[in-house]
Amino acid sequence: MQSINSKKNAIALMITLFFIMALSITIGLGLKYVKEGAKTVNEQQFMIQTRSVLADFLTMLQTAPQIREINSADTLSLFLSEAGFIPLSNDDVNVIIKIHSARDKLDLRILNTQAKRDAFLAFLSANGVNTEYLNIVDDMMGGIKEDGSYHTDIFTQRPYLFRDYIASKEHLGVASEFYEKTYHEQSIKKIRPNELFYTAAESNSSAYKMDLNRIKPICWEVLLGCDKSRAEMLSNNAGFYNDARDLGLSEDENLSLANFRQNISYYEPYIWVEITIMKENEKAVISFEYNLESKKGSNFVFEV
Repeated sequence: MQSINSKKNAIALMITLFFIMALSITIGLGLKYVKEGAKTVNEQQFMIQTRSVLADFLTMLQTAPQIREINSADTLSLFLSEAGFIPLSNDDVNVIIKIHSARDKLDLRILNTQAKRDAFLAFLSANGVNTEYLNIVDDMMGGIKEDGSYHTDIFTQRPYLFRDYIASKEHLGVASEFYEKTYHEQSIKKIRPNELFYTAAESNSSAYKMDLNRIKPICWEVLLGCDKSRAEMLSNNAGFYNDARDLGLSEDENLSLANFRQNISYYEPYIWVEITIMKENEKAVISFEYNLESKKGSNFVFEV
């Protein structure tokens, strides 16, 4: 059994290395072509180079045979461990590519049953956060209410605030800011909202499932009501969970996890990609979600 696993690991590593090599060559050639062809002002050339990097990377994801080999928890885990950080350069342009699971956080929209809400409220209380925080995010995801029946007065202060779903880290930050100003304390920092909660530029997560092989330790605290050391243990052992038996949970932990059974999985084919392009004093960051099965990108965010 050990030799079979070693062979699988070696193959996965080889696949990853070939992908990184092919990516380096493709993006390198693309940047060289753009540099030779764009005899314009620096800012315009930089934007062309940025678009070129994105186009080349998407092409690699869609056509590279190595990507088609990622079809399970262990192959995804090995791929992310080796290709999670890829630095590239071509003359005066530096590119840094970061890849991680796009299903490693909690989507607040899954808190749609009393059992799940109770689990989240218990998590807030354990961290000293006022449970009214849930009412704040409920308002921010509940749409426009013609009768004004909101739980909080956040829209009195921010009348034009988007209120259909949490669309970005900045949007999530508004909830934290309102909480701190309302309750005059900063306990919200203990739950690290940006690390815990999933945000999406598009409303496409109706079937969102957390990947138990990839979720962050703090997510385990919500799912099981466990302490930080237990959460770290489960996270450190992740990567090769295939079913509940592999988790080694206690009876109480299994009961807690069962509340989220519709929102968990042991393999989700979604990755989050962040591409940073730097040239002299210019910098652009492109991030997006990519479905390895459908070969489609979504939730594109551009920062220049």
